[in-house]
Amino acid sequence: MPNSPSAPTPSLPCEQCGYNNEPERVYCHNCGSKLDRSLLPKAAETAQEHPDKVKKRIAKMTNPKSGSFGREVKTLIKVAFFSALLACILLAIQKPGDLPELKKTDDIRMVSSDMMEAVNSPTPVRLSLSDDDINHYMKQRVFRDRKPTAIPGVDVSQVYVACVPGVIRIYSQQNSFGFDTYSRIDYKLEVKDGKLIPTIVGGAFGKLNLDPILMQYGDWAFGTVWDSLSRERKQMDRMLSVSIQQGRIDLVTKGLNAAK
Repeated sequence: MPNSPSAPTPSLPCEQCGYNNEPERVYCHNCGSKLDRSLLPKAAETAQEHPDKVKKRIAKMTNPKSGSFGREVKTLIKVAFFSALLACILLAIQKPGDLPELKKTDDIRMVSSDMMEAVNSPTPVRLSLSDDDINHYMKQRVFRDRKPTAIPGVDVSQVYVACVPGVIRIYSQQNSFGFDTYSRIDYKLEVKDGKLIPTIVGGAFGKLNLDPILMQYGDWAFGTVWDSLSRERKQMDRMLSVSIQQGRIDLVTKGLNAAK
């Protein structure tokens, strides 16, 4: 005769927490309360349970370390992952240490007029702008023409620029529901075939530096800035050369006669 199918494993519920314990337990595996063994199924209902199944269950109870290595590895991976995630979040919300300071001065350069005059000159014009020149201009320009961000409750409060050899760093300070956050994107600027080509070479959120590939997706944080500077971006396309030095950017316009 074929063997009778094994009956389902009986369980002993805990009256305190509701946890279903193995029928051999005296105390709840979940909360430690003493179990009411009168709640066990009748012997007739458990008689068909296969002996091997009972043996394996008891072995698991009496040897809880069995398979613990795999569980410990999984736990370690989870802890490492969430620790790294928390560290990234903490770095991302901190104010960067290299954020440029906007120096107070009564002698503010008229960058807009200088740029307009240079790009409309019939001959090439060399124009040199310092970090301070650009930052004072950005404060006025972005605030005057800024547009709402794509994220409700997030507003661009300030934009900074820092020039280092070969790279221009653009910082965006956002106010997110009353809390200041900071983003940075780094560009290498080149003029090729009469067209200005910006290449992302780095960036950061707060103090968390990001790979240029990741910053390709982080460019959305500067969408409001680019919209506010649409006129200046068109003017930059009329440059013959761009050179970024420490603390300044040197521009040479094409000249209207050369552009014809």
